[in-house]
Parts: sequence; C-alpha cells; structure tokens
Amino acid sequence: MMRIIIIIAVLLAGLILGPEISANKGYILVSFDAYTTYEMTIINAIFIAIVFYFLLLFAEWLLRKLLSMSALTRGWFGRHRTRKAQKNSVLGMLALFEGDTKQAQKLLEQSAPRSESPALTYIAAAKAAHSQKKYDLRDEYLQQACDSQPACELAAGLVGVELQLEAKQYENALTRLESLENKFPKNRRISELYLLTYPALGKWQQYLGLLNTKRRAFSFDDQAFDSMLLDAHQHLFKQLALQSADALKSYWEKKTSRWMHKDLHYQQILLDAYIAAGYDKFAEQFLLDKLNKQFLPALLTYLDKLTLSDHYPLILLLEKKLKKEPQTGLIHQALAKLKLKEDKVNAAIEHLKISIETVPNSADFVLLANLLEKEDCQDDALYYYRKGLIFATSVAPL
Repeated sequence: MMRIIIIIAVLLAGLILGPEISANKGYILVSFDAYTTYEMTIINAIFIAIVFYFLLLFAEWLLRKLLSMSALTRGWFGRHRTRKAQKNSVLGMLALFEGDTKQAQKLLEQSAPRSESPALTYIAAAKAAHSQKKYDLRDEYLQQACDSQPACELAAGLVGVELQLEAKQYENALTRLESLENKFPKNRRISELYLLTYPALGKWQQYLGLLNTKRRAFSFDDQAFDSMLLDAHQHLFKQLALQSADALKSYWEKKTSRWMHKDLHYQQILLDAYIAAGYDKFAEQFLLDKLNKQFLPALLTYLDKLTLSDHYPLILLLEKKLKKEPQTGLIHQALAKLKLKEDKVNAAIEHLKISIETVPNSADFVLLANLLEKEDCQDDALYYYRKGLIFATSVAPL
C-alpha cells in the first residue's frame, strides 16, 4: 500500500512540475579560458551527469574485476609452487633413502621453504649434505630448520650431534650437547649421546658420573650396566696410570666403592693398569696386601707377570699361605715360577712336581721336563714329557 502511495505521489509531481520545467528549461554555460565554451540546458546537463555516473560505476566494476582476476592468478601460481615444493620434498626424501644424496640435497633445499614441514625438510637436506661431507652446509641447514620452526630446535640439535659423532667431530658434538642440556635438562636422548661422546674424548670420569647419577634414566639391565661400569673403570685406570702410579693409587683408595675393593674383576683391571704402565712395584704391593687379607687364587697368575729385582716378599707370603690355604696346588705353581726367577731351579722343580698333581696343565709338564733335562735328569724328563703328552691328548677336543 505504501509503495502505491509513493508511486502516485511521484506521478503527480511529474504531471505538475513537468510542464513547468519544460517551459523554463534554463541553461548552463561552461567556459574554459577564451577558447572553449559549452552551453546546454539543465535537463541535458542532468542527463549527462546521470550517464557519467553510470560510466563511473561501470569503470569501478571493470577495475574490480581485473584486480580480482590478478589475485586469482597469483593464488593459482602460489598453489602451483606449493604443490611442486611438496612433490620435490617427497622426491628428495626418496632420493636420500636411495643413496642419491646429491639429487636429494638439491630437491630438499629447493622445496624446504614451501614444504608442509620446513624443519623436517631442512633436517633431511642436512643429512644429504653430511653424506657428501659438506659439513658447513649441513650445519647451515640445521640452523635453517631451527629458524623455520623454533619448536624443532631439540630435534635438529640431536640430529646434529649424531651426525657430528658419525663424522668424529667429538668436541663440536660435546659443545652442542652441553648447549642442548641447558635448554632441555630432562631429555633422555641427550644423556644417551653423552655416553657416546665421553668415551670418544677419553672423559671417563664424566662418563662414570653420568652412569651413576642417571642410571634410572637408561634402560640397561643389571648385567649390561655392570659390564659398562667395569669397562669404564678399566679405561680410567689405564688413563690414570699413564699420569702416575700415585694418581691411580689415590683414585682407588679414595674414590672407588668398598665393594669394588673386594671384587676380583676390579682388582684385576687395577693390576693390569699398573703392569701395563710399568709400575710393577705398586702391583707387587697391591698383591701382597690383597693376598694377605683376601686370598684369591686367581690373583696368583699375576705373580708371573711382574718384573722385579727381589721376589722374596712374595715368596715368603706364599710359603706362609701353604700352611693356611686349601688350594696348595696353585700356590706351589706360583712358587715354582717365582723360585725360577730367583734361579732356584731345584726348588722350582719340587714345587712343579707337587702342583701338577692337583692342577695339571700342558705348559707346566713341558716346563718341568725341560728343567729336569737341563739338570741331567733324562729319565725323569722323559717321564714328564710322556705324562704331558698323555694329559694333552686326554683334554684335546675330539
């Protein structure tokens, strides 16, 4: 109803005002300097203004359409480049797995900025560069991985350490590990990589400290852990022995656990370190102390390894142990070797005769027969040669 009223009002206004306007058209004069003059009626001016207005609207629509097409074009090219980057990223990964590291590096480097996971692509590119021994470029890719996705700093750092360890860049690996530990102190993988880095650098005390303080963080069973602990102490003892015998002795007495002092394996690696470094007197003193307090027959084998000018203290100790210890065969065997070093051949022969009755072995039969032969006891020598041969034949594998 309201629309009808408005239409009727407009028609009435047209009927009333139309004739008046047509009778008094008026005019508009537009002049530019003295050369160009435009003269028109008001109606024509209004008509021209309306047409010009619609021309402006059309120009705006056309311009907007052109800009919209440009944005669509840019979007299409952008999506095309993204799809190509993702395809190259996959192809680069496959090339890396196939061993074509040069092609892998090229594809991964090109695709990394537009890939779905730039950090992973840069890390893969770092591995490709590492395989070609381009270590500076490898580190550059790892840094770009961190820059592209800061959340991947730990992953990129751990991969970097593993690659540096593979390239035997142990000092650089340790520096990076220490930096990562400051930021991620509870990460288990960092500790595991320390266990690979410390031995390579000969930092056995730090290695042992890490084993003991973070044992629960590792998945080693008791047997594996004990083996690693023993191996680390073996290297550490040798390292300390190269410094001085006092350094090794001080460490053993002050920094090792009491249970180690009673453990045969730790006693043996200590003796090995002393003897390998030429500290036979320290080894002798250790043996005298241990055999006196805790007699372990396995330690008797070390008596023959010592190079000493005077074997009397050891001989005296063993002769006392003959009266107290039940395993006299091993003691007689050790005494025979010591007496022989003292050029007491007859005494050595007597001890060997006793020892081979309870702890026979082919080497002792041969040694005894040789000694008897040198003493012109040919019959006895032949007797023990035969016994040694019979013994060797009886224990030989079928």
